[in-house]
Amino acid sequence: MSGRSVAVIGAGFSGLLTTLNILRMSPDVSVQLIERRGVFGLGPAYATGNPKHLLNVRLSNMSAFPDRPNHLADWMAVQPAWFARDDFITRGDYGRYLAHLLDEALRPDQDGERLTLIRGAASAIRPQGAGWKIMLDDRNSTLADAVVLAQGNLTPAAPTGLSPALTGSGRYLSDPWSALDTLPVDADDILLIGAGLTMVDAAIALRRPGRRFTAISRHGLLPRSHGSTTMPPRRRNYVGSPAEVFSQARFAARENDWRAVVDDVRHSARDLWSSWSLPQRSRFLRHLRALWDNHRHRLAPGVAREVTAMLASEELEVVAARIDSASLLGDEVDTVLKGRGDRQPYSRRFDAVINCSGPSGDVVLSPEPLLQDLLKQGLAAPAALALGLAVDPSGRLIDGRLQPHDRLFAIGPLTRSLFWEVTAVPDLREHAVTVAGNVVNALQPARQEPSFADRSMALEII
Repeated sequence: MSGRSVAVIGAGFSGLLTTLNILRMSPDVSVQLIERRGVFGLGPAYATGNPKHLLNVRLSNMSAFPDRPNHLADWMAVQPAWFARDDFITRGDYGRYLAHLLDEALRPDQDGERLTLIRGAASAIRPQGAGWKIMLDDRNSTLADAVVLAQGNLTPAAPTGLSPALTGSGRYLSDPWSALDTLPVDADDILLIGAGLTMVDAAIALRRPGRRFTAISRHGLLPRSHGSTTMPPRRRNYVGSPAEVFSQARFAARENDWRAVVDDVRHSARDLWSSWSLPQRSRFLRHLRALWDNHRHRLAPGVAREVTAMLASEELEVVAARIDSASLLGDEVDTVLKGRGDRQPYSRRFDAVINCSGPSGDVVLSPEPLLQDLLKQGLAAPAALALGLAVDPSGRLIDGRLQPHDRLFAIGPLTRSLFWEVTAVPDLREHAVTVAGNVVNALQPARQEPSFADRSMALEII
């Protein structure tokens, strides 16, 4: 294999789309797509087979390619069977779509000869000449001229106040996606930490007669629902501080559907975020982020109806509270909760606790070996406000000396400190095009160095 080589670490949506765009942009570049879970193209959200798990964005806005808006719809039109409610398809069907994109890229008559799938976890990266050496957890390694970190969301941090005995037991589940297989069968009274989209996914998947859920969060806000139809936003110019922008949005919502207003603000979110000072960003995160997330990340109408039914039947209760302490007491979890605005905490017992607090952004506290090694070696630096890694506007990682790397990039939530809106498909697909273009450009230096494409070491390859 000749030409330049790129290693993309992480094969979820961000990694897959970055890979496809690199292959599409340059016929002289090969890609090694590295995934520790062994499932390529599917993040945990799209690997679900539960038909009640619907996308949070309409089918019409979920094409993988921004320049081909009908790509997903055209693919769905020729599928023998699929399911949708209110224009929202299941996440499982979307996962099949992503798997199809990968299969197409692997075809010999497409880019198959330039794409290698590697099953394994990247544990460390070291400079090697003008490129990089990537160490894998099976003691193998590979070489690449450029690397893209596309690891997706970081594991949620364990809430404070939980005893080690509890977190080490089967009564505490740190991964809500595994709850179907690992939740104790006798668990009928369940505490869900967090009240956002992840909580809704867990409650719907685990719902059964006689089971009751209590969801707690700082503000006790449930996600809002998409409207029954798409509301085209009116392009307004939002400027100023976070408080000023929210004030302008509230005024606009007097004349327009609030969903259209929020979508309008979202189109300006990246520019607004970059215009705010660090103290302004900090104030937004502290005082306004919960309100923004509550309106920005919405439920499919069908899912919202099921949540409403669970609230009405008292299967689900949402409380503004935090955990003071939680400990294991036999087969129960003894918790002390402090309600928002309450002076005195109160005690409650549950059969199990599931952490649905959402992904962490603090790379310093992340248990991810690769991130810890990058920080330890000074090859990366944590971003301000615990929002991933420090990157420059091209997506290049900034090292411990505050210098950007020529050929080490990141995409997705790890870059949130600079780009903010990098979690949903409509944003990530645009970001993937930009990062892929920057990677391809970085592989065209003024002088020609030896390529790593022909010098890969032994690998566990699918």
